[in-house]
Amino acid sequence: MDSIFLCITLLLSVAGHGRLQEVPPNCPTGCNCTSVSISCCGSQKNLLLPFSGLNKTTKLSLINCQPLDISQRSFQNMKSLEEIAIRRTPVTFIDSSAFVGFQELKKLSLNELNLSAANTHPLVFNNLSVQLLDLRENNLSLITRQMFRGLKYLRVLDLSRNKIGLIQNRAFESLAQLSFLNLDDNSLRTVTPLWFKAYGNYSPLQVSIAGNNMTDECRYRAMDLAENKWFAQSVIPNNSLSFARASALPCSAPSFDNSYQEIYVKESASVILTCSVNSVPTSVLSWLLPTGSTVPSVSNGIVNLTNIQLSNTGTYVCVASNSEGSAVAVTRLLLISPAPTINSPSSAARKASMVLLIIFIAIILLIVCFVVLYILKSVYKLAKEKTASGFEFRQFVDTPNILPVPENPQPMPQL
Repeated sequence: MDSIFLCITLLLSVAGHGRLQEVPPNCPTGCNCTSVSISCCGSQKNLLLPFSGLNKTTKLSLINCQPLDISQRSFQNMKSLEEIAIRRTPVTFIDSSAFVGFQELKKLSLNELNLSAANTHPLVFNNLSVQLLDLRENNLSLITRQMFRGLKYLRVLDLSRNKIGLIQNRAFESLAQLSFLNLDDNSLRTVTPLWFKAYGNYSPLQVSIAGNNMTDECRYRAMDLAENKWFAQSVIPNNSLSFARASALPCSAPSFDNSYQEIYVKESASVILTCSVNSVPTSVLSWLLPTGSTVPSVSNGIVNLTNIQLSNTGTYVCVASNSEGSAVAVTRLLLISPAPTINSPSSAARKASMVLLIIFIAIILLIVCFVVLYILKSVYKLAKEKTASGFEFRQFVDTPNILPVPENPQPMPQL
């Protein structure tokens, strides 16, 4: 009897387990699904987003998938998600609203996705409800002040194994509940409490900086202030921190003595472009060429240009950056145009010019003659009209006397 009861119990448990692991009818092709989780890709790399009919799923795992473009539509039918893990998958772009509306989301892991400023919207992580944000093994190089704004529930932020060389002031100021910040294996040279809110209470926080090449060239900013003592105690390991060196200069962002210049050169000449920067610690220099390409500076900011042509002219930008900030200096390279050469006219051209000049003079003379003749004719006509007005008087004078004078006139007798 007992054996029968045990068999029935085992059968019921197996049946119940089977129902728990039953694949949902709308499980996407190539995915492994349970009632609460979905795992996709692997050998089946092609993935068709968005998913539909999975509003009760709480865990999503995408590993080794084809390149993804993640937007708000990608997971719009999975608003009950509590955990999203995407690993070893190239991402073409993550939109600012990709994770908006996931009120239950607690863990977000985006590992080995080649994330950078080029393919990640700067506000994509703003105002999420996550408690763990894992961004390990990407290509992030700059942490801006806006990147993690509004993450008031975040407790763990993992930024290890990126290429972070610069973190802006107050980049973590809104992370009031942060307990662990992992910055291991990046390109940091300094650390500063100015990453956090001034006079903030971050006493439980631990900041790990293992694997960074910390400098001893300068005093880390604000480390020697009494109100920032908590930060010095939070950094692990802290045996290489140089904030105690009172004789060192304070760390500073790069600056240029001359941030703009114009250089005029002749065609086929050579010129040396210099980029002299003041900074502690030492800045990394690179040049942005007129073609849009970027080249690292390998000789203290000097670029040697030879056989300059018109295609070499334009705007050259020197970019200097260190762990404290960045700056640019602009150089405009302009080509001096050669003076135009005036060729002496040929004999045929001179003859043609002479003939044209003679014709022009002849035309002018003809016009003058016609004008003079016209004037003379007009004067003659006017004079003729004036003389005609005395005709009656002349006629009277020229008419013979009515009483002719005798040929031998006799004297008149005296009375």
